[in-house]
Amino acid sequence: MENTNETLQNQGEVISQKEQELIAQLVSIRKEQKQNLPFETLDGYEVPPRTQFSMLKKPAVTFKITKFEFNCAAVRLFSGITLVLPTFNRAKKRLAAIPCSEEESASIEWSRLKNDVYISKTITSPDYVEKIFEIMKWDRTCRYKILGRLAQTERGLVLIFDCEEAIKFAPQPLEYVDKRTGQIKKRQVKYYPDEYKYKIGKSYSDYVAFHQQSLFENLDEYTETTEGAKADSIPINENGETNEKQ
Repeated sequence: MENTNETLQNQGEVISQKEQELIAQLVSIRKEQKQNLPFETLDGYEVPPRTQFSMLKKPAVTFKITKFEFNCAAVRLFSGITLVLPTFNRAKKRLAAIPCSEEESASIEWSRLKNDVYISKTITSPDYVEKIFEIMKWDRTCRYKILGRLAQTERGLVLIFDCEEAIKFAPQPLEYVDKRTGQIKKRQVKYYPDEYKYKIGKSYSDYVAFHQQSLFENLDEYTETTEGAKADSIPINENGETNEKQ
């Protein structure tokens, strides 16, 4: 029964001592009668996007017009790495942050050392960010935040950001009256992707399939033309300029 309690706690469930005793009795009775617990299929269940929960301590990148910045959680995943190669996949609408050395012509500084701790660094690049906003058809008055995930590639571990999962933040906070105190307060207004508008999240089967497919990311797709969709990378150099030929 100890393992059952640990599982419930890990899932964030809060149950009383009486409920735990009842569960233990049920399991004991099932074992004595040699009966299996009822089987529950997960078909039809929906998994809410992780962006609808606390995003603290999760790797993320934020885009504002003219600049973007990876958060400290992203930087600390690659502690000691101050340079990355930001490359964008037009077909999949994904940004990849690839740890690299300064010898790479398109490397940028995403972090710096301060008081023996690596902290994130704002990257100013009007041309590069403008291209991302154009590809994603984003509102230039708003900022966008995308959570990242680790993926294995031919160059080792990289951070992948699915831009179609971006959260949009309104340019100005919304004022409202606190019904309890009567005071005027402000809250940040954010918008989730349209695919979640009329549902909780991805179906469980789609969720499992996505995570099985996302363990490895093929970086060739970020630089080569694929059938029916161009997937060029858009790297930038240390001066914040795009390396694309005009």
